[in-house]
Amino acid sequence: MQRQIQMEVAERPERGKNAARRLRASGKVPAIVYGLMDEPKSVAIDTRAITKVLSEPSGRNRVFQLTGDESGRHAMAVDYQIDPVRHTLLHVDLRRIDLDAPVRVSVPIASVGTAFGVKNEGGFEEMVNREVHVRCLPLDIPDHIDVDISALRVGEAIRAGDIPASDKYELADDEHKLLLHIMASRASTAEAAEEESEEAEAGPDV
Repeated sequence: MQRQIQMEVAERPERGKNAARRLRASGKVPAIVYGLMDEPKSVAIDTRAITKVLSEPSGRNRVFQLTGDESGRHAMAVDYQIDPVRHTLLHVDLRRIDLDAPVRVSVPIASVGTAFGVKNEGGFEEMVNREVHVRCLPLDIPDHIDVDISALRVGEAIRAGDIPASDKYELADDEHKLLLHIMASRASTAEAAEEESEEAEAGPDV
């Protein structure tokens, strides 16, 4: 079961760019909490605390147990803005959630093992999509989903429909969505093409 993270939110009465600058200068980041049929609420969150969570690979899937102005509620960070120059957090969107209601989230894919095609056929692994969508209860969201690629040969692939089955989540993505495949290296492809060319020039055996 996923660990909940406590996050304190404080009401933010002031609006506008100047108020947001003052807030950030004080070590807080402006945010909005919305969802579950309640009115959206402008709040402030400790910048260091929320940045630490969002910098984790699965940070956007973390469940926050809110304290302070939204005490007793739970939420997830569904969006956030980063300053393109300073790379600092500018704003966060938090969506209130019901722990007993399933959510649809993107979960990172982690390949396990070394593909047969890489070991023995001179190929290489290419990741096409690093995440897959699943539906599950908020506290059952996996940090990542392991996919065993050890049996894959050159030209073979893993698609969304191939992810391991679980009683904790269900696939909420196109089952044909390509996640990764084993590609032939350029060297081996060039070598094969050269061999075919030589055979063609030699002509048929008499």
